[in-house]
Amino acid sequence: MGFSRGVAAVGAEEKSEGSVVRAALAEHGSVVARVCMALLGDAEAAERALEKVARDAAASFDASKDPRIALLGLARVACATQLSKLPVRRDEGAPPDTTPDDGHDAIFARASLGRLKPTEREAVVLHLVGGLDAAQVAEACGIDLEAARARIARGVAELLEEEKRR
Repeated sequence: MGFSRGVAAVGAEEKSEGSVVRAALAEHGSVVARVCMALLGDAEAAERALEKVARDAAASFDASKDPRIALLGLARVACATQLSKLPVRRDEGAPPDTTPDDGHDAIFARASLGRLKPTEREAVVLHLVGGLDAAQVAEACGIDLEAARARIARGVAELLEEEKRR
C-alpha cells in the first residue's frame, strides 16, 4: 500500500475525523518515519510499520491527546510487531567495522542501539529521535514518569559508555 497512499486513504468514510488524522500524519510523519527506522534498522520493515501506524491512527485516533505523542506511541507498538517478525540475527563472521569515520557512524549507532534492552531502546529513540521529553515518553509507552526517566537515563548512559569504549 505505501505510507503516503495509506495516509491519503485515512478517513475516507468520516471526513472530519479523517482530516484530523491526515493532518497529524502529514505534520508528524517524518518524525514517525525516523523513529521507525531507528527502532527497526530495516527500510522494508519500517515501511510496513508506517502503514500500520496510518491504519491504527485511522481506527483509534484520540484527538484529545497530543498527536505527535499518539502517533509515536502507535509507531512504538508497530515497530515491536515488526521486530517480532524479523528473522533472528546470528553473529556470523566478524562484527561490522565500527572504527570511527564519517561512513561508519550510522553503523556504530545502530549496533549500539541494538545492544540496549528493548524497553530502553524505545525510550531512548523516542527521546532522542522523536524529540519527546520524559513525560511524553511515559505517555507514549504507557508507563509512569519515573520508569520513563530511568529507561532514558540507563539507555543514554549505556550509549555514552559504548562511545567511550569506541
